Amino acid sequence: MISRLHWMTRSTGLLGLGLILLLACTGDTGPAGLVNPGTVSGKLTVWEDALFNSLNSPTTIPAGGFTVSLVGGDSTRTATTAPDGSYSISNVTAGAYTVEFSRDPFSTTGYGTMKRYNFFVGGGTSFHSGSIGRNAPKPNAVSAGIDSVAGTSGAQIAGIRVAWNITPLTTQFTTFSYLMTFQSPGVTATASVQGSGALSDTTIVVGLPTGTYIVSVQSDIGFGYVDEAIGTTVFPTRSATTTAPLSVSLTKPIIIDLGTKFVAEIFPGKKVVLAHIAEEPALK
Repeated sequence: MISRLHWMTRSTGLLGLGLILLLACTGDTGPAGLVNPGTVSGKLTVWEDALFNSLNSPTTIPAGGFTVSLVGGDSTRTATTAPDGSYSISNVTAGAYTVEFSRDPFSTTGYGTMKRYNFFVGGGTSFHSGSIGRNAPKPNAVSAGIDSVAGTSGAQIAGIRVAWNITPLTTQFTTFSYLMTFQSPGVTATASVQGSGALSDTTIVVGLPTGTYIVSVQSDIGFGYVDEAIGTTVFPTRSATTTAPLSVSLTKPIIIDLGTKFVAEIFPGKKVVLAHIAEEPALK
């Protein structure tokens, strides 16, 4: 299993991952009541897809050319990562900063900006190493239709089959997570699945109540953080939404209890996922 560094635990159900932060401070802080300027250094790890294949591998492109920003008060200090992802910013005024890693965040070929809030600098060297992920490709040719799948009991369970394809920046990195959103009057539901690594994917979503649904799909690598300024979770690598051209009417009722932990047991070896009924509208 591949080790992954993250800045938060994802709340979308997309392969929930934990947060690991490694921070250390050393050096002389000066006389009592006085904190001297300090140095911030660390190393950035760059990830290309949901399997967290990394550009830091010697056989691929190095992690150089990314911007590291220290934002605090009215000032911003920046540096550019070296080919191995390392960086250093010296003579930083003591205080609390937001650390940002970025490169072309609004480009389809760029990387989503990652942030670390309340990073304290002052006297000696403060270390912060982070991760950044490539912007996921927007799904193409999204389609949705009524389908059913047989469980181990032989009963047919009604669901919605969703299909899509992607055009990644490079075919070397093709495995992404996908967030599907189902909207009907009074109901918003989501379902998530990790792609097969192929350029086309399909899955059947079960557990939806009856209704007529508009179905959309987004791809993602899975990075996210809580924006402490607004208290909202941000997923900077998530793609734009692609909506299926036709809505889908689901009329058959759910005939068995589909608990999340039982889905794999009820549909062994089948690409079936359970819908989550949202209490609030899904993130766009």
